[in-house]
Amino acid sequence: MKPSEDTNPALRYHERDLLRLELQIAKRADTLWLTAGQGRGSDLMHWLQAESEVLGRYLESDAVAAER
Repeated sequence: MKPSEDTNPALRYHERDLLRLELQIAKRADTLWLTAGQGRGSDLMHWLQAESEVLGRYLESDAVAAER
């Protein structure tokens, strides 16, 4: 999703943040898959583990804590 020109600047910031997180999750899931031997049928397990790790770090970060 590309941020539109007429979108609220704060919303555009969050859209970029979400895209960055999704990319980090995909990279981590790929690393987990490679480390596990590139087996078939474990993509969801690797994605969920990567999502948990990346989002966990994000939610614990100072940037998010400042917004609360």
